[in-house]
Amino acid sequence: MLVLPPNMANRVRATRNFDDKLADETVVKRIAGDEWLVEGPCTYYPHVCKEVVQTVKANFIGKNEALKLRAVNKFVDRTGTERKVGSEWLWAEFGPYMPSVDEMVVEVVKANILSEMKAIHVHCLYAFTDCFGQERRAGDQWLVTNKDTETYIPTPNETVSKEVPLCVLNKKQYCIVVDPYDSKTKMNQLSVRKLIKGPSRFFLHPGEKLEGGCAKDVYVMMADEALLLEASETFTDENGVAREAGDLWMINGPCEYIPPVQVVVVEKRTAMAMHEYEGVYVRDLKTGVVRSQMGPCSYMLQAGEELWEKELSQEVEGLLGKITEGSTRGTWSTKAGSSTRDRTRVIVYSVPHNSVCQIFDYKTKTSRCICGPDMVSLNPDEEFTVISLSGGKPKVAGRIKCLSLFLGPDFMTDNIKVETADHARLELQLSYSWRFAVDPKDKTAVRKVFSVPDFVGDSCKAIASKIRGCCAGVTFDNFHKNSSSIIRYAVFGSKDAWISGGRPLSVGDVIVTADGKKEKVTKIDKMEVTADSGPVADPTTLATADGNEIKRGKWPHEALHFNNGLVISNVDIQSMEPVDQKTKDSLIKSVQLAIHITTQSQEAAAKHKATEEEQKARGELESQLIKDKAMSERERMKLLRLKAESQTIETSGAQRAEAQAAAEAARVEAKSLVELARMKAEAQKIQSQMDVDLDNARCSEELRHQESMNSLEVDKAQFLARIEADKFKKTVGSIGKDTIQAIARAGPENQVRLLKALNLQGYMVTDGSSPINLFNAAQGMTGQMANQANAIVAGAQ
Repeated sequence: MLVLPPNMANRVRATRNFDDKLADETVVKRIAGDEWLVEGPCTYYPHVCKEVVQTVKANFIGKNEALKLRAVNKFVDRTGTERKVGSEWLWAEFGPYMPSVDEMVVEVVKANILSEMKAIHVHCLYAFTDCFGQERRAGDQWLVTNKDTETYIPTPNETVSKEVPLCVLNKKQYCIVVDPYDSKTKMNQLSVRKLIKGPSRFFLHPGEKLEGGCAKDVYVMMADEALLLEASETFTDENGVAREAGDLWMINGPCEYIPPVQVVVVEKRTAMAMHEYEGVYVRDLKTGVVRSQMGPCSYMLQAGEELWEKELSQEVEGLLGKITEGSTRGTWSTKAGSSTRDRTRVIVYSVPHNSVCQIFDYKTKTSRCICGPDMVSLNPDEEFTVISLSGGKPKVAGRIKCLSLFLGPDFMTDNIKVETADHARLELQLSYSWRFAVDPKDKTAVRKVFSVPDFVGDSCKAIASKIRGCCAGVTFDNFHKNSSSIIRYAVFGSKDAWISGGRPLSVGDVIVTADGKKEKVTKIDKMEVTADSGPVADPTTLATADGNEIKRGKWPHEALHFNNGLVISNVDIQSMEPVDQKTKDSLIKSVQLAIHITTQSQEAAAKHKATEEEQKARGELESQLIKDKAMSERERMKLLRLKAESQTIETSGAQRAEAQAAAEAARVEAKSLVELARMKAEAQKIQSQMDVDLDNARCSEELRHQESMNSLEVDKAQFLARIEADKFKKTVGSIGKDTIQAIARAGPENQVRLLKALNLQGYMVTDGSSPINLFNAAQGMTGQMANQANAIVAGAQ
């Protein structure tokens, strides 16, 4: 015997055929192999014809839950529905559920909670009629929202494909739905795009998707902004303008714009503010013509225009980058640097001061030169002429790259090797001062500057050739002594001139004529010299004021000119070293020997000069000693004379000093007594003045105190008078007018009543001497009577 609690059951199987009697006395025929449930609460009695297969516990179905059941055998369930083997269904009734032996629990299905922010897409697996009464076919998909139901439990014939969030658009947003759902045909419109403007709230149906995957913000354009639009298909816009597919137009701000589905926003454009030296390259899409739009202005590209990028060679890009970093004289780098410039912006180059830049126009096949300081901008068909110059020591071609050519003055340094007539090989480091002798205002002359591409290399080669040719004809010793004049002669050549003191004679020099007069040179010609007095017959017989003879000779030119306007004005020898080691050693030995000889000669001269100076100093010292002794004797005589005078003064001065001291003491004592008396008088005066001031102050204070007390007494009397007046006024007011009148009449009326009570018509008592006062007669009588009455009352008491 087994007691089964509620929600518990025994699964029983018949082991043989028998008749089973149930609790309600009903008899059921059981066949061997049949299975059934014995559900509690009850008491189970074992039987030999049946056995307990297992004890089964009921499944509890909570809220928003359901059991997915599957038929194991063909049977009719507890709702009366016939179930076939393998068929599945849901049981969603709240509470415990005990599955029969012909069914099994597949799983517990949780309900999908739907809200205003969430919905689901449902996919049909088998044809059926859903809980909303809609017939569904296999493959159908539909949307279920909280408007349909708050909770949704999918049946075995359907499945939830995905959860769908709510799409929320504010008033500044819009979206485009691709393949929108048509509620009439219950199908998606393929290849159709639908525009939804905010504010809006919706769920996407199955098959729908947002273009771009999210909502888009409304295009808000300011006054300097615009949208470039392109029609994707033929339509008529909101302004009634017919647009063909591929048309381009612009919407200018300020405004808000939501593009329809037939319009594609190509880009958002902003007006470009440019000052005087700024601009952009603009290309016309119809004609292909490129132009440069320069400032100062604020330019907005039109619908048929686009920004054009101007390509430059890597070499020019690198040079522009170097100029941006601060280098304006070119760069030594032969590698092109990276440039971060905006290629659509007009290339503006600042030509430095005293420089010239050449720009070539490939369209017109012409070039123009700009002299600095100036700003130059490249047109679309123009390019910079890159200047390639030699650099380094010795010069190497193409080492320096630049966009502008400096006009000088400047210098360039080169190392050259020369060989003298005695086959001594030397390496010279020379520095040439150069400049371009051109007028920046003369465009033809400026253009000549660019006629020689590498003026540095060509000029250095030409000068080096001249120097090597000149040095080949002189010996090393001569070249070592006169290297400067030899190199200047080689570079600049020579001309006939009047030479004095190693330099050419010039106008203004002073010469000494044959008769010894000094005159200034006023004019110098090739063959004669003119002074103040006129032409000089033979200048070679004369001399200058400093004693130098005048002779005829050769003198180098001042400058070397080239065809491109280059002028070499000076040559500086910075260093000179022999290439051959033997020559270098010999030169060092000769230099050291010369230095040793010069040192010895200077040492001997210094010793001789020191001896001479010593003898002179000794003679001067002896003469100075004699002079000092004589002066000492003169000073000693003066000292003795002063001592005698001092003793005389000392003797007479002591007595005089005593007398003067006594007189001075008496004078000081008298002066002190006078001063003491004066100070006592002043003290007495000050004491008297203080007493007077004290009495005045005391009187003033007493007077002020008395005035204050009087004022207080007056204020007190006035205050008391006001109090009495207020008291009398309040008393009279509280008694009242009628009461006062009654008090005033009470006495006379009382007297009258008393007289009436005595029944007297009247009486008169007089002594004959006093006048009769009839007014007080009644009062006297009544007063006496009153007094008598009061006395009687008092006695009775």
